[in-house]
Amino acid sequence: MKNSKKYLKLTVFSVLLIASLLLTGCSLLPSESDSVAEAQPTAVQERVVESDGNVSEGSIVPRDFANLVFPISGEVAEVLFAEGDSVAAGDVLVRLKSDEQLEAGLQSAQLELLLAQQAFTTLQENAPITASQADSAVTQAHINLLNAQEALDDLENDDYQEEIDDALDELNDAEQDLEDAQEDYDDVKELDDDSDKKQDAEDDLEDAQNSYDEALRDYDYLITQLEQAQEAVVLAEAQLADAQNQVDSLVDGIDPDDLARSQQRIQAAEAGVAAAEAALDHLELKAPFAGTLVELDLAPGEKVIANQRVAQVADLSQLHVETTDLTENEVVDIIIGQQVIITPDALPDLELAGVVESISDGYQEKSGDIVYTIRIILEESDPLLRWGMTVEVKFMQ
Repeated sequence: MKNSKKYLKLTVFSVLLIASLLLTGCSLLPSESDSVAEAQPTAVQERVVESDGNVSEGSIVPRDFANLVFPISGEVAEVLFAEGDSVAAGDVLVRLKSDEQLEAGLQSAQLELLLAQQAFTTLQENAPITASQADSAVTQAHINLLNAQEALDDLENDDYQEEIDDALDELNDAEQDLEDAQEDYDDVKELDDDSDKKQDAEDDLEDAQNSYDEALRDYDYLITQLEQAQEAVVLAEAQLADAQNQVDSLVDGIDPDDLARSQQRIQAAEAGVAAAEAALDHLELKAPFAGTLVELDLAPGEKVIANQRVAQVADLSQLHVETTDLTENEVVDIIIGQQVIITPDALPDLELAGVVESISDGYQEKSGDIVYTIRIILEESDPLLRWGMTVEVKFMQ
């Protein structure tokens, strides 16, 4: 289109020039007194300046537009706007019939949130009791440690150590007696079973074994008592440390682990409510921004399919132009803020001023060429302009 228009301008210019020369009777060969030689370069220069800028084809587009879909399938319950109506951002355009399962999901999520909040409130209300119990645990742990230390002091002394030493001596003596009795028995064990010597040796060995076992029990008891008292002190010290750590870790009287769990439960419940509300929100088709409802063809009772376009909203408050055929060789001469002249194909006598708003980073392949989209703001408009009209775009130098 742009080549044909350039050719038309050149032809018209040539015809007018020839007609002017014929009417004035001027010779095509200049004389010494006329200024034709000076006028011809001026005319050529004006023509060159006019064609310096790139000429591209484009189309009229709105400031913004959106194709609207329902993310779920359903039946239309209400249609609140009609094509051509002005809408504000967030206006509900169409509403689907309610879904019992979605409503039940929201109620369940709201109940869980309520329970989680109540549990957190109870945790806060019980904080003074929890703090008091923690302090009591520290006090009791102190008492337990004192008792354990006192019990250990009763054993860790010279008298008790003397008892242990005496028990050990008795154990050593019993062990020696047992060894002697064993040797005596070994000397006569080959005798007949009815032998008095063998019978006496067996009895002595049995008595020695019993004495040794009793001495071992007495010694083990004393040692065990001491070890248990020592372990009781270590355990009481650990329990006191744990109780004190519990008091120190309380956050406003609340156990930090309980607080974290309660807060996490509330967060999870809030997320559940948000998800349920979003699912119910899918029953409503809303305008994403203020503009005009340019397309809507739904009626109550009609079935809609998920993700199928059902409406279109456009912001027609200011029209733009987007080019469709500006090649890589031409786009390098274009800058943001550059002035342009727009001529609609349907209104060839209309010229509108515009300015380059943006140059696309991406590209497209079209008829073997690499082309880029230039977006232009129309500084002037006309009531006859319509979205989608084809226009000629002349970039001024």
